[in-house]
Amino acid sequence: MAGQSTDLEKVALALKTEQDGNSFYTQAKKQVSHKLAQAAFELLAKEELRHVALIRALGETLEGGGGVVEPNSPTRKSLEADLKTIYGEATEEGTGELEPGAAYETAIELEKKISALYFEYSNACESDEAKRLFDALYREEQDHLSLIEDMHAYLTKPDEWFIDRDGVMLDGG
Repeated sequence: MAGQSTDLEKVALALKTEQDGNSFYTQAKKQVSHKLAQAAFELLAKEELRHVALIRALGETLEGGGGVVEPNSPTRKSLEADLKTIYGEATEEGTGELEPGAAYETAIELEKKISALYFEYSNACESDEAKRLFDALYREEQDHLSLIEDMHAYLTKPDEWFIDRDGVMLDGG
């Protein structure tokens, strides 16, 4: 992942990465039949576009134009709240072709790679603006990863998911 020596080169790769992420989530939404997966991928596609805008603004700042880039990062809870109403309908199926578990697994790997890239960048950038933005993007990608892992667990291990969620104790304690 390393190899970008300047902050502007890092911005260029991050921009391409987020655009590719948006394309992946947009296609995944079209190809899965599971309503929760569709909603999750739509939300994440929008998040990637928001990241594109932030990274473009950083690029303009680094090139001498624009002001300070201040990301307005959503929390993991706010991302989940956007999906909460659809949890009850998550078993309803559409007509997609991609198995949702496999789509989530691919998304998990994608988010892990993007998180690692932004962690590296946040520690390697020279400008304070770039460090701040890549650190914020790293935290957001970690939230995305957590959300996707949670939805994957809901889909693949619903009994465990409900126990973890509701804090049910099986030993009667």
